[in-house]
Amino acid sequence: MKENVRKGILVSVEGPIGVGKTTLTNILSSHFNAHTLMEIVEENPFLSNFYKNIKEYALQTETFFFFNRVKQLEDIEKVLRKGNTVISDYNIIKNLIFAGLTLNKKQFHKYKQVYDVFVSGLPQSDIIVYLTSDTDTLMKKISLRDRSFERKMDRSYIDNLREEYEYYFNERSIKHYFGEKTPRIIRVDNSNLDFINNEEHRNMIIKQIQKEIDFLGGK
Repeated sequence: MKENVRKGILVSVEGPIGVGKTTLTNILSSHFNAHTLMEIVEENPFLSNFYKNIKEYALQTETFFFFNRVKQLEDIEKVLRKGNTVISDYNIIKNLIFAGLTLNKKQFHKYKQVYDVFVSGLPQSDIIVYLTSDTDTLMKKISLRDRSFERKMDRSYIDNLREEYEYYFNERSIKHYFGEKTPRIIRVDNSNLDFINNEEHRNMIIKQIQKEIDFLGGK
């Protein structure tokens, strides 16, 4: 008789810049006693120049991010195989979202080919918490965290980024962009939520995630 093995669940938190992905990821990781996967941001040597001249530095910036995320996801595969839950503050789909916004058509076509090759063998998210917010709130949060390379963030860039996220996470689009494994999507409007100080806001999301984890047979 085979033992009933509980499988590891990969939960990703996604959404546009400044929406609260890292904050929520830390809260969820603590609650579920999960392995935490955080994306590399400030270590990207092209990022500062990218926000000064997006067109000139887009390909270098997106390529650096992509291969770092590929390596991170390769590394957590063994964690998932042991039946552990992993909470990540990104999903690999964000590479297509940002690249589609910043690369020219020729660059994006080549980038997408490379993306498809590498992503096909990576661990895929079982659950994605998709955080949304209005542009005013995002701009305020970006300003408050005061990262040097974000101080001159263009509002129109954030507006366009929000639209790209909405396109990719539209129910009719999801099946086309997440490969063979379609994740369970939990959509949360974070415009007026306070994960840090409001227990009710935290528990609302935690309960939704726990329900999905139970459905998927995780722990």
